[in-house]
Amino acid sequence: MKKYTKWFYLTLIIFSINSCIEPIDFKPESSERHLVVRSVLTDELRKHSIELSRTISIDSTEINPEKNALVSITDSNGTVYNFEEEEPGIYTSILNFSAEEGKSYSLKIQTSDGKSYSSKPQSLPSSSEIAEINTSIEENLDSDFPDLVFKVNSSPLSEEGKYYRYEYDETFKVISNFWNPQKIEIISDTPPYEFELVYKNPEIDGTGICYVNNSSSNIILTETKTLSEDKVLNFPVCKIPLNSYRIGIRYSILVKQYVLNEESYDFYSLLNKFSDPDDVFTQIQVGNIPSNISSDNNPDLNKVMGFFEVSSVSTKRIFINRDEITTTGYKNYTDGYNCSLTLNPFILDTDGSSPLLELLRSGWVYLGVPEGDPPIIPPNHPYIVIKETCGDCKHLGSISPPDFWVE
Repeated sequence: MKKYTKWFYLTLIIFSINSCIEPIDFKPESSERHLVVRSVLTDELRKHSIELSRTISIDSTEINPEKNALVSITDSNGTVYNFEEEEPGIYTSILNFSAEEGKSYSLKIQTSDGKSYSSKPQSLPSSSEIAEINTSIEENLDSDFPDLVFKVNSSPLSEEGKYYRYEYDETFKVISNFWNPQKIEIISDTPPYEFELVYKNPEIDGTGICYVNNSSSNIILTETKTLSEDKVLNFPVCKIPLNSYRIGIRYSILVKQYVLNEESYDFYSLLNKFSDPDDVFTQIQVGNIPSNISSDNNPDLNKVMGFFEVSSVSTKRIFINRDEITTTGYKNYTDGYNCSLTLNPFILDTDGSSPLLELLRSGWVYLGVPEGDPPIIPPNHPYIVIKETCGDCKHLGSISPPDFWVE
C-alpha cells in the first residue's frame, strides 16, 4: 500500500500534535474516524485515481482504507465520471478523461455508511511547460561531500500560473559487486545431501545489473507571485550526495510539475509544515489546514482531511552518466551490508545437519571457491558463500531495464 504512505504519516503527525496543541479539532481519544481524501485531477488523458482512508490513532500501525464507497467527479457541463474500487481504498475512473480549461470539476463521495461528501468546484489552472532540467554540484554544509542538484526552469503559457508543486521519479543502474554467474542448486535436501554448481538463467536471475526506481515522498513547492516575472528559474527539486551509488553509473530523473491554484498551494504549504519534525510546534492549528471537501450531512461532526486538486501538469526526463558530472569515486550499495563476511560451510555436519543448506535457505548465495594457487577445495565444504544482499542486487530493483531506458 505504498500510495498511502504520505497520508499515513500525516494522520500520525496530526494526532501527535493534538496531544500537545490547543484547541483540538481532531481528538485521538474519540472513536470517530474521519475521512482522509487524496485526489489529484490533471489535464493528462488517462484513468485518474482517488485514495480514501480513515484517520487512525497514534498507536495504530495499519492503514484504515475506506472501502465500498461511491466516488465520482462531475464537470460544469454535467458530465459524470464514475470511479470503481480497484483495491481497498483506491478508486480509479472507469474511463480515460482529462481536466479541460473553461470547465470546473466537483468531487462527490458517498461512503458505505450512507454519509456523503462534496468538494467545492475547482478549475484547471493555466499550464506551464518545463523548459529544461539543469544539474550543478554544490557544497553541502552538513556533509563532507557536495551534492548533485537537479534544477528546473519553466515558463507559464499565460500570466496565471504562479503556484507550483513538484514530484519526481528516479531510476538508476546498479551493478552487483560480488556477482557470480553460477549458483548452487540443491539436488537433495536430505542426508547425505547433494549440491551442484549450475549457470544462472539470465532471464530469471539476471546478469548482476539491476534498475532501481524511487519516487519522491516530500512536498516540493515554489511560487512566483512574489517575483518580478512569472518564471521558475533554477529551482532545486532533488539533491543527491555526490558519493551516492544512486548516481554511480547511469541515472534518470522524471520531473513532474503541477500548476496549482492558490487554495491548493496553501493546503500543501501547511501540510508540509506538519510533515516537518523541526516545525511541529508552530502556531498553526490542525483545524486551520484548509480542505475544499466537506460533509453534506454534518460538516462539524464528519470532518475531512485532504484536498481535491485540479492541476495542469508538465513532465520532463533526463539521463546522466557519472563520468559526465565527476571523476570521483562513490560508495557502492553494498557498503552498508558487511560484505566482508563470507563463509565456507560444511555440506554435512557431525550432527547430520547441513550448514550449507541452512545458509542457502536463509538468503546466502554462491561467491566462489576457496582461494589458492592452485586452490585447495575441501571435499566437504567446497563453496564460499556470501549474503544475498551483497551477491545479488535484485532486492533493490528489477533485472530488466524499464521501457523508457536508453544507454
